[in-house]
Amino acid sequence: WLSCLLASACTIGFVVRLFFFISLFILASIETFSQSIDLMPMPSSVKLSAGGFRIDKQFAIAVKGDGDLRIYKEATRFFQRVAERTGIFFKSWIVDQNSRINVSGLSIETKRKGKVQLGEDESYELLVNEKEISLIAANDIGAIRGLETLFQLIESDQSGFFFQSATIKDSPRFSWRGLLISQPYHFMPMDVIKRTLDAMALVKMNVLHFYISDDQGYRIESKVYPRLHQVASDGQYFTHEQVREMIEYAHQRGIRVVPEIDVPGHSTAMIYAYPHLASIKRNYQLQDHWGVFDPTLDPTKESTYQFLDTLLTEVASLFPDEYFHIGGDENTGKDWKSNPDIVAFMKSNNLNSTLALQNYFNKRVQAILRKSGKKTIGWDEVLMKEMEAKEAKTHFEKGQYDKLIETDVPKDMVIQSWRGMEALLSSAKNGYKSILSKGYYIDLVQSAEYHYLNDPVPFNNDVIVPDSEANFDRFESDIINKIKQGEKLLSEAEEKLILGGEATMWTEHVTHETIDSRIWPRTAAIAERLWSPATLRNVDDMYRRMNKISVQLEWVGSTHIKNIDMMLRRMSGQANIESLRHVVDLLQPVQGYKRNAADNFTRFSPYTLLVDIAVPDQKAVREFSGLVNRYLRDRNPQQLDSLINRFHFWISNHGAIEIISGKNSLLGGLVQHSKHLGEISQLVIDYLKSSVKSKQGKEQILNKVKVYARPIDYCELKVLESIEKLIQNF
Repeated sequence: WLSCLLASACTIGFVVRLFFFISLFILASIETFSQSIDLMPMPSSVKLSAGGFRIDKQFAIAVKGDGDLRIYKEATRFFQRVAERTGIFFKSWIVDQNSRINVSGLSIETKRKGKVQLGEDESYELLVNEKEISLIAANDIGAIRGLETLFQLIESDQSGFFFQSATIKDSPRFSWRGLLISQPYHFMPMDVIKRTLDAMALVKMNVLHFYISDDQGYRIESKVYPRLHQVASDGQYFTHEQVREMIEYAHQRGIRVVPEIDVPGHSTAMIYAYPHLASIKRNYQLQDHWGVFDPTLDPTKESTYQFLDTLLTEVASLFPDEYFHIGGDENTGKDWKSNPDIVAFMKSNNLNSTLALQNYFNKRVQAILRKSGKKTIGWDEVLMKEMEAKEAKTHFEKGQYDKLIETDVPKDMVIQSWRGMEALLSSAKNGYKSILSKGYYIDLVQSAEYHYLNDPVPFNNDVIVPDSEANFDRFESDIINKIKQGEKLLSEAEEKLILGGEATMWTEHVTHETIDSRIWPRTAAIAERLWSPATLRNVDDMYRRMNKISVQLEWVGSTHIKNIDMMLRRMSGQANIESLRHVVDLLQPVQGYKRNAADNFTRFSPYTLLVDIAVPDQKAVREFSGLVNRYLRDRNPQQLDSLINRFHFWISNHGAIEIISGKNSLLGGLVQHSKHLGEISQLVIDYLKSSVKSKQGKEQILNKVKVYARPIDYCELKVLESIEKLIQNF
């Protein structure tokens, strides 16, 4: 029919327009189809087809090829999860070298043994149809990634469960897809680490950054310097055996474990245990509060390097990964400047600043670790020069990136950028490998959308904005503007120096009960950004798929969903928390480091309060925002009725809360938020239903919104933002 239609066309313009509309139709069809895919992270190439592979008790798994033995354990774990998901009574879900497919099942083929190291091939190909499932990978680690994708393809209908038919070719965009967990602030026991590793494996993350030492504690056993764990850990630390257990558990899932001992700053715990390391003689105690402190190792004494040589060699022997993080961040330099001997040392060695002295220290530490075969990583302070913002901006505008860095930093140092894009660009421009963490600070409780649209390559991250808590504040805005204008700031060779990114879970304000709700499910969006194609940027679809992966994260042990109700029952002292939950679902913790402002939180504070129960980027808040946006777009009366019904519900819900809140003072903030929501809701209903929309009525609501948007108990009623938008545009 198309050829006949084209033959009848009388102008070239008609043909062009016809093909244009046909192309739009095809593209629209692909987009609609792609949005039905429930995979996260999204594979680099995926094609779903009708039908699927039915799962019954005859299902079996067989492995062939030369893979590491870990593939049998992971295939067994996969098989067990299939049984738990489907409720099917398989004869056995153990997979070993003797396992065979007699009737139907999954065939896994690996070509060689995988190595848990940077740059390992994690690609795989997956074919699912009604007759067979085939998973082929270069090695067992790629096969493990493919198993996670296959598990997400499980669907169900009235006839039972099946794997959705699909043809998938997949490989990660970045080789470093990490998550940092800091142990010194609030100690995370082994069960937290293991369930985090299981969740990381689900979304194909491959690096656990294990942060060991800071001002608040030293968290692994030391046999060479036992006072580190005996007096500087509060009795909370991992033994050598537990460290090996953690690493084995991670390696089983194809996840590397990279240790960090932060020096020369953030070293109060070390100095408390061994005072001779200090730059200044004073009485030291473990820090109870959070922040940046002055205690610093003395970089001028050979005894300091003898200590570090012995300690770092011991720690390096526990962690087989080729990389070792030495920190290097937030050294105030005040203790160095206060010590006359250190000042004299700087002068005699032509070290003109404390940063230059730190670079001297870093090179000594690098040499120590190099003896153990380790490559070092440091936070961006180890590379970037200290200078005025005006001077830094001038160098940037002239393309003088070599002027922004300390040029004597060894080239094999990997730079972890946490303060801004300046360090990432400068690293690549000067030939250093780097990792991006700026924009992935999940402890700042920002939205998944913010993290998702932040890209390690400074060309695709078109919405990243400076964070006042973690920014050079030199020329970040200029970088952003160039990105938004489509300027490509790095060459292809320079882009390859960016290894990937790392989410950072600093645990100042989390405990074993709340850490999961701060990591998941938002980190799944970061995992997709680091795995999937850069062109994948549909935020609405990301949230749709993130809602689904959130449930699957719970299946592998994450407590981010269930602990909310448990903590709310404890705070309220009652079993019936339904009305309380309706308000909690609309609250979000204050973002950034606003919680630190009061300076009343320590490592001994209770983290069982309203701000700990509320979670960032609430689904209910997003859903209400969607209702408002759809109404403002369509102006459909039924949509308006839905909004009004929602406001009526919030009013009646507050009535229920008043009945059950009683004299429990812990519920005071929640009750106050609920009261404000009820008052605003009634004003909005009256305004929406009034025949005459008075300016006074609108201003009354907007003024109330402004007042009630202020935090109570470190929580914000985030739904007010959408209410304000509704009234402003009604």
